[in-house]
Amino acid sequence: MTQVESRKSRLLTDPNVKRWYDNIARGSASSADEWLRRIGYIQDRFKLTPQNLAKMSVKAAEDFMLDVVSALEKEGKRSEYISNYVKALKSWWRFTGKKVDRKVKLRRDSDEGKYSDEVPPTNDELRRILDMADPRAKVAITSVAFGGTRLEALGSFLGDDGLELRDFPELKLYEGHISFEKIPTLVRVRSSISKAGHAYLTFYCQQASEYVISYLEWRIQNGEELGPRSPLFTATPQQPKYLGKHVRTINVGDSIRKAIREAGFSWRPYVLRRYFESRMQMAEADHLVIHGWVTFWSGWKGDISSVYTTRKALPQDLLEKMREAYEKAAEKHLATTRRETITKDTMVATFNQQFLVMAGYSQDEIAKIGDLSKIAPQEIQELIQKKSMQSLGLNGNGHQKVVPLGDVKNWILEGWEFVQRLPGGDAVVKLPQG
Repeated sequence: MTQVESRKSRLLTDPNVKRWYDNIARGSASSADEWLRRIGYIQDRFKLTPQNLAKMSVKAAEDFMLDVVSALEKEGKRSEYISNYVKALKSWWRFTGKKVDRKVKLRRDSDEGKYSDEVPPTNDELRRILDMADPRAKVAITSVAFGGTRLEALGSFLGDDGLELRDFPELKLYEGHISFEKIPTLVRVRSSISKAGHAYLTFYCQQASEYVISYLEWRIQNGEELGPRSPLFTATPQQPKYLGKHVRTINVGDSIRKAIREAGFSWRPYVLRRYFESRMQMAEADHLVIHGWVTFWSGWKGDISSVYTTRKALPQDLLEKMREAYEKAAEKHLATTRRETITKDTMVATFNQQFLVMAGYSQDEIAKIGDLSKIAPQEIQELIQKKSMQSLGLNGNGHQKVVPLGDVKNWILEGWEFVQRLPGGDAVVKLPQG
């Protein structure tokens, strides 16, 4: 357990702190974690527990809050950073029945922050990023860059929610095949995964939709049973325990960041949302879309979001006009290719190659295996297991076996000896030396 996790656990042993934390988390789990960290830092830095803070008079609380601001300013902290301490303190005092509402003035920073000069990718730069991305990451990248969603929409802060197949009303799943009735296809972002707290709609263009189809069909071919509640974005096969389950926001960001770094750039994953917004501004300038629609697709509050939230639906003719406008904007400003087609064989071969590389196979070894699109999932698992055994110094001779961990006892009763446990729920046993 890290120092931050240990501090969090200690703070949450107080029932009142736990109630305060849970109450904030109902609105935003990330804000609850953030504010709890701030209160924990104040406890360590100023030697004042949450209980001590709760006992302060309003005047003492206001004075202490200003002292915290001054101390952090002397450390050179930015105003945006300091404001989170003010919010956390006011929230805690409000929860404990104190109305601490003194307005705190924060100085203007001399610069605009480390991301102020971060320019979103060009269309060609995004193409380079997609070229370096695996099929799973392509779905995350285009969801943000072409659909305008936040990373949290693909995987929540706690990893317990995210876009699901039911959120694609035009998606059809039949006998292991995925298709969309209409493209651009409609995406419904539920209020539970919307940062602004309200549901909204957006679209995925042709390119993004093809990535989704390829990724989902690959998951089906590898034995996953998909249904309406299946996550759009799930774990990698190297994490079998979490396959078919939601992932955390940080996992979504990691998959995107890896492709960005391999393409030679240092952007944050969030820059892809700025790509969507900046390219849509260009579409507005070309009179392809109107600003209110872009605001709605981005998940911001506005006139369209108010109508959608109140009525739970938009008129079909308005929806189709939106789709038509989005398609024109995406074709001219968002997509990195006019019509990128991905064959099933190419998709399977790409996935299989990446798994073999991750297992430790060299390119020469992979080339000797043959056509990767024709290899069954079971064969890939066996190749990965073989490489794993080799890395452990096990050459697969007749004196050793890989068996399910639950069967080890039976093998020992038959005279075999336990060697060691393997990742994935297996174990190595061997015959005793004669």
